[in-house]
Amino acid sequence: EVPVDEGSKQGDFFTEDSKAFVEGAATKGLLSSSKKLSDLAKNLKSYDAIFLAGGFGTIGDFKGSEELTSIVTKAFEEGVIVGAVCHGPVGLLGLKEGKESALKGMAVTGFSSAEEKACGYAEKNSVQAEMEKLGAVYTCAAEAFHPHVVTAEKNGAFCVTGQNPASSKGTAEKVVELIKKKKEQPSPTSGGVIILCTNASKVELEDVKGEKVTKDTGLWLEEAAAPYKVFKDGGLEVTVASLGGGEVPVDAGSKQGDFYTEDCKAFEEGEATKGLLSSTKKLSDLAKNLKSYDAIFLAGGFGTIGDFKGSKDLAAILAQAFKEGVVVGAVCHGPVGLLGVEEEEGKESLLKGMEVTGFSSAEEKACGYAEKNSVQAEMEKIGAAYTCADAPFKAHVVTAEKDGKVCVTGQNPASSKGAAEKVLEIIKNKKQ
Repeated sequence: EVPVDEGSKQGDFFTEDSKAFVEGAATKGLLSSSKKLSDLAKNLKSYDAIFLAGGFGTIGDFKGSEELTSIVTKAFEEGVIVGAVCHGPVGLLGLKEGKESALKGMAVTGFSSAEEKACGYAEKNSVQAEMEKLGAVYTCAAEAFHPHVVTAEKNGAFCVTGQNPASSKGTAEKVVELIKKKKEQPSPTSGGVIILCTNASKVELEDVKGEKVTKDTGLWLEEAAAPYKVFKDGGLEVTVASLGGGEVPVDAGSKQGDFYTEDCKAFEEGEATKGLLSSTKKLSDLAKNLKSYDAIFLAGGFGTIGDFKGSKDLAAILAQAFKEGVVVGAVCHGPVGLLGVEEEEGKESLLKGMEVTGFSSAEEKACGYAEKNSVQAEMEKIGAAYTCADAPFKAHVVTAEKDGKVCVTGQNPASSKGAAEKVLEIIKNKKQ
């Protein structure tokens, strides 16, 4: 049950909207049997918005609630619009961005110090005072109890706050306006797929004798070419990118004999594709609007050991992709880019306990390099549930889901097409 402040049912405070809500056949029982927010939060991304209604009662449960803070944080991350009115914004006070308040520098409003004083309570405890303490850019109407609504956007997340009861309708109207605008825009998955390739043409490796060697390498061509064809044939836009942007070197071995597949040939010779690897986009630029993509796919090649592995920037972008519902795929040595992704910042590896695959120890040895440096060894070291095919160089694809985060990995070049097909299947299922 939700208790109602008696004062809100007196005189002019008991508006026509209030009367209709209390007496309407469809609404009169809603406050006596409200849903539990934590239950709804299990599928939060299915909602357009969450709106924090006010009342002094919110000081008793919204304020200081770690559970509410966690849910509202999740809402912002998943693109759910957050609205709050009067004292409702106290539910925003605990939001963090790193070590600082997420409200710092954000334009907001809420029950003002003057309004708090007019109600007979200390100004220092007002929503205004609490927000200003956190460094928020607080504004209010020129006169107490006049409507005032503020809309703020920060890192792609929208927050709409209303100052007082008179701002309730205006705040809700603004939320509805934002929802409609979002729905008029292209689907959030209209950006297609990013195929990420290495910029590294040489890497230092340890061979089976334990000696350090320098390998001329780069992208293993099939691991970009086959996925490119799968995604394009599936009707998706494809953007080829790299960490540094510009040219992607190709491992000469991937253009020899049976390794140089029909997909590789078509990719190198096709009018739409033959220049793609000479001028790739920089991933960090694309990551500014990461949620507009369906998936990011990490193509392999030994070169990835030189730039994907140990890249904090890549790990952060992939963590962001997982949080925003972007499907993450990787094949062969590409999964080394996943090694640094953490469950939460400063926490254990996201791969711990997750079913994954990648270039096996047996395959690494067959290529003349130390097994201990294989993708398999690296994944097992951090507690991933690694599996591989029953024989080296056979196709093997693994799909894993962990807390809503979807990851598809392929073991070797022969798995490139299958891994991409699985990513495409997941994208299509999400769009249905």
